[in-house]
Amino acid sequence: MDEENKFPQEPAPEAAAAPKKPRRPVRHMIWAVCLISLGLMLLGQILGDVLMNLLAGALGVTDGATLFLFMYLSFIGIDLLVLLYCLLCEKPILRSFGRRAEPFGSGNTWRLFGLGLLAGFAMNALCILAAWLHGDIELSVGRFNAPYLLAALVCVCVQSGAEELLTRGYMLGALRDRYPLWLAVAVNSLFFGTLHLFNNGITVLSFVNIVAFGLALSFVMVRLESLWFCIAVHTAWNFSQSIFFGLPNSGIVSEGSFLHLEAARDSAVYSALFGVEGAITTTLVLLVLVLCVLLCKRRKQAV
Repeated sequence: MDEENKFPQEPAPEAAAAPKKPRRPVRHMIWAVCLISLGLMLLGQILGDVLMNLLAGALGVTDGATLFLFMYLSFIGIDLLVLLYCLLCEKPILRSFGRRAEPFGSGNTWRLFGLGLLAGFAMNALCILAAWLHGDIELSVGRFNAPYLLAALVCVCVQSGAEELLTRGYMLGALRDRYPLWLAVAVNSLFFGTLHLFNNGITVLSFVNIVAFGLALSFVMVRLESLWFCIAVHTAWNFSQSIFFGLPNSGIVSEGSFLHLEAARDSAVYSALFGVEGAITTTLVLLVLVLCVLLCKRRKQAV
């Protein structure tokens, strides 16, 4: 036997080489994410409209106040399609939607959801108070219908949740995996603003405020890692403005609100057609939200 064959050969050193980094999926490119998001939104809206028409027909619903809630509830089609798409193609992003899930979901707690509801209501109420004190709006009190208000809160949560799942959930989650964070935030915020471009009475300032709303919630998502907080803020904002105070929400007026708008005029703190979302006060409260989140995060790091 040859000397070189007496002992087993050692494995080649290349076997212990460092594992290769996984390739970024092509679907995370900006144009692909935007097209997928647009498709999910359009198909989801069609699905939601079909489901709500069937439900309204089965229940024999004809009154405007209930049909108004069905309009919010129709966004369930977007919720379902976003969840289904993430289940099939983006499971890490899907996991971030759950309670204390990773990645990007460690702040999904009931406490932060509750704080988000309080923050959204307080922000909107401050803007409306400023418009009322400025003499831009006159409100009257209607009938307090607790079951309707509770049902409305759920329906608005479905609508706001759909927009947040799509933008701060899927879009931000997919883009921040491939691109710089500032670019991911900018793209999803501009996409969010574009969704509202065809709303009744939109102005340059209201469009800027809607984009700023997206930027603020994107910042919240990055700092707190809480999609639930974003959904709660969005829900409370829309609910308080449209259902509680009876003002236009992105140009849409509720028929079953607790308070009723009797008169309105345009000014720097109120838009007669678009509500407080077309006012400079909205810009200010969004800035305050960002500052509060920033300070909250710093306190946690200092402990």
